Amino acid sequence: MSTVFQRQKLLRTILAAVCAVLFPVSAAWADGSVQVTVDNLNVRSGPSLQDQVLTTLPAKSVLPVLAEQGEWLNVRLPDGRTGWVANWLVKPVAQQSAGPQAESQTTNLNVRSGPGQTFPVIQTINPGTRYPIVQRSGQWLQIQLPSQKKGWVAGWLVTEHPAASQGTAAPGGVSGGQANGSAPATPPGGQATGSAPVTPPGGQPNQQGRELILDYAPYVYPAPDAAQPAIGQLHDGEIITVLAEQNGWIQFPYGGVNAWIPKQGTVQTPLPAAGSGQPNPNPPQPVPDTGAPAPDSGSGQPQAPAKRTATVQTDGLNLRGQASTTSPVLGTLKLGTTLTILEQQGDWYRVQTPDGKTGWVAGWLISVQEPAMSGPHVTILNPDTNIRSGPGTQYGIVRRVQTGEKYAIVKKEGDWFQITLRDGSTGYVAGWLVAPVGMPPVIKGNELVGKVIVVDPGHGGNDTGATGSSFSTLEKTVNLQVGLLLKNKLEAAGAKVIMTRSDDRKLTLQQRVDIAVQNNADIFVSIHHNTHPNTLTNGTIVFYYNKGNSSKLASLVQSEIVKATSYKDLQSRFGNYYVLRENPVPSILAEIGFLSNYNEEIRLRSEKQQDLAAEGLYKGILQYFASQNVQGG
Repeated sequence: MSTVFQRQKLLRTILAAVCAVLFPVSAAWADGSVQVTVDNLNVRSGPSLQDQVLTTLPAKSVLPVLAEQGEWLNVRLPDGRTGWVANWLVKPVAQQSAGPQAESQTTNLNVRSGPGQTFPVIQTINPGTRYPIVQRSGQWLQIQLPSQKKGWVAGWLVTEHPAASQGTAAPGGVSGGQANGSAPATPPGGQATGSAPVTPPGGQPNQQGRELILDYAPYVYPAPDAAQPAIGQLHDGEIITVLAEQNGWIQFPYGGVNAWIPKQGTVQTPLPAAGSGQPNPNPPQPVPDTGAPAPDSGSGQPQAPAKRTATVQTDGLNLRGQASTTSPVLGTLKLGTTLTILEQQGDWYRVQTPDGKTGWVAGWLISVQEPAMSGPHVTILNPDTNIRSGPGTQYGIVRRVQTGEKYAIVKKEGDWFQITLRDGSTGYVAGWLVAPVGMPPVIKGNELVGKVIVVDPGHGGNDTGATGSSFSTLEKTVNLQVGLLLKNKLEAAGAKVIMTRSDDRKLTLQQRVDIAVQNNADIFVSIHHNTHPNTLTNGTIVFYYNKGNSSKLASLVQSEIVKATSYKDLQSRFGNYYVLRENPVPSILAEIGFLSNYNEEIRLRSEKQQDLAAEGLYKGILQYFASQNVQGG
């Protein structure tokens, strides 16, 4: 074994020497030195994550650059040796720019060969590094890249810095994989690696990147907020790499993202997903239909619900004057900032920052947290749902509310719920447009009453599915988000819904089929999102395996998803998928859209578009059962 290792070491040394000769030193890096931006940076024997770690270096170490290969730099170490470091974890020292600079607002921002989304992607960049702006074309900026290359970025996804910025300004920072486990590229839901160092019990800060052996089994969350659905669970004895600590939470790399766990002794149990089948230890008590207001804080008036909050999911998020990417930028927000939501317009939110500023932010770059509701309440199922002044469509509209919002129930009048709005006033919402908790649902029509429907969010756990090309969206995440929205709609119509998974767990394909068979399901609906090597490909496809009920269901769902979302109609079609082929239950597999398409990935991340997709699925399923009833089953 030692002989093999020596040979490998010799080959790596030869490779490094050859690379130093064959790959010219980029002027962008070799004009000076670089400074390490993370602690415990791995220095490797060659230019890849597979090469041996020679040593680690603390943050702020300054290293002369000898050569460059791809996204790796050959540097001279303080002890005279040479090694390779990832260029996205260092920055050039003391460089200046004579003109304005651009800095990415999001991770893995595409840099293209021309000013438009149809041009090829030549590389990606991340927040934290500024690039000189060469010229402009419409909303696109041409920037100076390493090795004297130039590329174009979308102006609405970068922050422009004025001329003569110093320090972090330099070509570089090419996106890539995780170099040492201490500072992976920040994904949506993560936190910048410049977070405060972890402070362990005792009050002495530890260096970022330390290893921690768990002696408890915490749930894993996408953000430091236990109100969000858990995305997994760790176990006693597991070892994690600590990235940061924040208010009793620990950040660490998990399945390709920066995730969070509560410190021992804080939050341990995630709230069950709505309708997950897990009992609520404190179930809300039904409100008798007497016309009396719901219990409140003792003031004699219905209690206004708590404000919704949101967490910024990318560094340098623009706070704008209006709900548009063309609106003036009022300021930028750091990753992890908590915002109070004041208003929503489509995919945009008017928010208040911790320092009291107000403005609009893009919904696909924040994570929204609904306030916890302790008593009977409703969840809104559709975008732009009308709230009226009385219990009927003949009454005037007082405002519109959005999918996922929760409101306390004051009372029930016929098929209408009187609810408490965010400003403390009340209004009425149609019972068939909401999912009530603590009171019976209002069902219009009986097509779905008693139907057993298995909803199968594809992938899960360490099976992440596809990854978005522009924003690193994980397919498993959006599959589950659409699945839970669909579940609410089906249950509100009287169906019995069984989720193959209500959280981030991995199931075998056979387990998914077994759930349908063992529960005597009427239909099985698997939810997925697509990718394609051609980034221009976009649209919806619903697959079936068997002709008859399965193909009929697929055709109806295909039509309704396209109608609801305006995605391109790629037609329902035959698909030889295990969960369809091996399933005796009428089954479909819906590929909602393409995560490999820039515009479609943005839409697929949107709460509103996810709800529209769920609405299309729901309406297609409804039509299927209505037609079955007409035909006598």
